[in-house]
This record gives sequence, C-alpha cells and structure tokens, in this order.
Amino acid sequence: MSFGSLSILELAVAVVMLFAGSTVLSTVGFGIGMTTTPVLLLLLEPQTVVVVVNTVSLALFVLIIHQTRGHVSARETTPLVVAGLLGVPVGVFILSTASASALRISITALIILLTLAVVFNLRGPIPRSNLVGPVVAFVVAVLLTSLGIGGPLMALFLLTRGWPPQAVRGSLALYFLAVEAAGVVGYGVAGLFTAERLALIAVVMLPVLLGFWLATRLLRGMNETVFRRAAIAVIIATSLMVLGREAAAL
Repeated sequence: MSFGSLSILELAVAVVMLFAGSTVLSTVGFGIGMTTTPVLLLLLEPQTVVVVVNTVSLALFVLIIHQTRGHVSARETTPLVVAGLLGVPVGVFILSTASASALRISITALIILLTLAVVFNLRGPIPRSNLVGPVVAFVVAVLLTSLGIGGPLMALFLLTRGWPPQAVRGSLALYFLAVEAAGVVGYGVAGLFTAERLALIAVVMLPVLLGFWLATRLLRGMNETVFRRAAIAVIIATSLMVLGREAAAL
C-alpha cells in the first residue's frame, strides 16, 4: 500500500484530522471540509484532499440519515437535491482542470469569506422565495465537488428556516449524500481516483466511523441552542485556522 511522499507522521496527522472532521460533521451535520482542509492542504495536493474528504463522508451521511429518518421532510429537501445534482458536473470539471495553486487559493478564500459572513452576522434574514433554496443548493454543490468546502452555506440557509436540529442534520445529510455521491462518480469518470488516494481512503475510513460513534454520544446532551452555537463555532474556529496558516506564510 503506497502513500507516495507521505511520511508516517503526515499520515497520522491526516488520520487525526479526519477523525476530528467526522466528529464535527456527525454532530452538527456539516464541517468536515472546513475542519480538515486547512491542515490537509499542508500535507496533500488539493485534488487529493477534495477527493478523499468527499468520498469518506458518504458513509457518515448514510448513518446520519438513518438516525434522523423521522425528522426529514422529503417535500422540502427534494428541490434542494435536484438543484444540487445539476451543479455536480460543473464542480467535477473545475476540480479536474484547475491548477493546484488555483484550487488552494480558492479554498482558502472561500473559508475566509465564510468566516467574515459569520463574524459580521451576514447570515440572515434570507428571503423566503422558492428560488432561493435551489440557487443556494446549486452553488453549494459546485463548491463541494470542486473545493470540498461549501457545506456551511447550506447549513446557514437551513438554520434560517427555523428547523429543529435533527431536521437540519438529516436534511443536510440527504442533500450532501446525493451531491457527493454523484461527485464521486464524476471523480471516477475523470480519472481522479489514483492508487494512492484509494489507499488513503481505506486507511482513514475506520477513524471516520469512530468520529461518528463519538458524535452520537455528544448529541445526547445537545439541545437546540447548543446545536446552533456549535454550528457557528465550527465555522469560526476552522476558518481562523486558515487565517493563521495564511498569515504565517507571509
């Protein structure tokens, strides 16, 4: 099993970050990309980060959907899923054709913008037009499949709907599963699954599932107020990691 230029220490760091990211995603319904990407970009090329993170996330989405199956409204979520699927080919094309440098800059810039949106409370109110949700879903799908980041945009949109935590978690998981599963198929068609990436996915899958197990226990003591605060804290904390990384590189 080859991991290319990755050392044992770097592989261990990747395992720890994906464990942490899976715990965050399984707790609040999003955030694995923003949690893991700032560190993983120091070790791996952007294409590898996006492909690995989006692939291992699929198992988590299935488990979350099973947990929240009685809280998800198919009528509310289906238009978001359909719009998201339309954005997948655009995202896969961007990932397969853009340079590593452009992807790294784009990922970092997006995380910083999301941080500013939260810090300056730019998350609401969002108009309740029937077109707003599908537009957000399309944009997020493009971002997720190309940059591995974008989940917080959908989470912020659903939080403005006033849905309870389990409905937010389940709806996010259903949307992400559809979009990222289609994206993974696209990665395969585009030849983005190298032997090194497949080996890395196999190694980190167990820590990812352990993160879900830990999150299940954390959720037992989490009410709606704590849930919302945790979701916002994830966005701010992980974005500050990127800001620190970029500042250190100056």
